[in-house]
Amino acid sequence: MANNEKQISRWQTSLRDLNIIKSDDKVESYYAANWAELSLGPIGSWRKGTLLFTRDKIVYMTSFGVNQFAIDYSDIRDVKKCFAGLLPMGMQVFAYDKKSDKVKKYKFWVGGRKKLIAKISERAGLGQ
Repeated sequence: MANNEKQISRWQTSLRDLNIIKSDDKVESYYAANWAELSLGPIGSWRKGTLLFTRDKIVYMTSFGVNQFAIDYSDIRDVKKCFAGLLPMGMQVFAYDKKSDKVKKYKFWVGGRKKLIAKISERAGLGQ
């Protein structure tokens, strides 16, 4: 599904206003996604939101902006398929977290995960 240019412009403005992206970074695309805030095996607390791809990072914004985070492509160590609950629609991103000095796991429930995994892998230089 093609992204709406007007919506991309809104995301661009919002992310800059929130200081999530720099003024020279640009939102390129976005996808509806759920994020597992707390994942205990197949059980987790899923939050609806939007996964945004910029030139420099992946940004996740929940509906109403309650939770948000950004992952620099340079910090991504691995990305792979997983289950989201009991459905094969999950994607895990493993990224270095500078605050904790550890690799952190981010779990998403997305449609078209094969395409997104390839996109993330390419941008992060993982060569998958």
